[in-house]
Amino acid sequence: MPFITGAGHGAILTCFGLYSMLYFDKYKATATGVKFAALATSGLAAPAIMSLLVNRYGLSGALLLSGAIAMNAAPLVMLIKQPRPFKYSCFDIGTPHHSSGSVKKRQLQPINAVYNPQLSKIMLAQPVSVVCPAEPSAHMAGMSAKSAAEMLLLPEFYVLIVAYFVSDWTDAIHGTTVVDYGRDKGAPLESANYLQTYGAVGELLGRIVIPCLSDKVAYGHSLFATGSLLWSSMTLFGMTFSTSYASFASFNALLGASQGYVQCMRSVLVTDYLGLERLPLFYGCVGLLFLPISLGSPNILGEHNVFTGHSSPPLKILKLAISQSPAAALLLYRQIFVFIRRVPFVNAKTREARQ
Repeated sequence: MPFITGAGHGAILTCFGLYSMLYFDKYKATATGVKFAALATSGLAAPAIMSLLVNRYGLSGALLLSGAIAMNAAPLVMLIKQPRPFKYSCFDIGTPHHSSGSVKKRQLQPINAVYNPQLSKIMLAQPVSVVCPAEPSAHMAGMSAKSAAEMLLLPEFYVLIVAYFVSDWTDAIHGTTVVDYGRDKGAPLESANYLQTYGAVGELLGRIVIPCLSDKVAYGHSLFATGSLLWSSMTLFGMTFSTSYASFASFNALLGASQGYVQCMRSVLVTDYLGLERLPLFYGCVGLLFLPISLGSPNILGEHNVFTGHSSPPLKILKLAISQSPAAALLLYRQIFVFIRRVPFVNAKTREARQ
């Protein structure tokens, strides 16, 4: 059952990411941020609601009600079963009527017509209808084995997969141990549980405000993603040396802002650099790489395992901070390379939309 639930959740996120890229071009970062803002909102409301349901109906009843609420989303999803219409480069053209009339010479526009200067008349030619075939759209092109092999040769693929692998690993380790870190700072369990809420507030900011800004800046998507990874590293360093619960909670909220932006920009960056048709394959590659790390998380193997080590909580956070630096450096190097070479790595549709 957990496998089915996880597979369904992953499929929903992947499909929603594809639909967001199909429906929006110029403001796809903003649209994706609004979509992910709902996840941050659920992080604010879900703990209190689930606690209330568990206390009243038990764990089984709470899960049953949660599933019933989720089923109500099915009619809403049916409304987006068709992407936006494709844009064609040419249309049917022709002259609708046979007619002739006296016109002044200075007003003559001999387009699709034969002009007789002796009669000062314009005689329209026979109506001609030209049907131009639609240009192949990027949305209509499916994923092929050749396209998948070409993706493995792109340096952007390895930059993005390393960046998001490190980001997902950091989010998973931090998210499953943040309450324990709060208790290490001297806070009771009830207060430490609110650390997840503080992080959700930061994620809400990072998924609504920052994507809007990145849509307005040239090459802003990768620039803001690089800055967010660097900000995450600095925030984790600050959490390592914080001495009070209040400072730790503040750093956690700031970390949520950067993590929220990096998470919601995954689909946008992959679409910009690799193409929309390669987005599901990229998700699959990240999932395969992240599976061993997920199985070795602290909530499965316990506090002491090969991935987190036998170090103290501050040292663990320091490890997470250090791990963010290479990912940010890769994105930063790629961004500098773009500016030096003046190579627009975004796809054609994104360039047209921004113009």
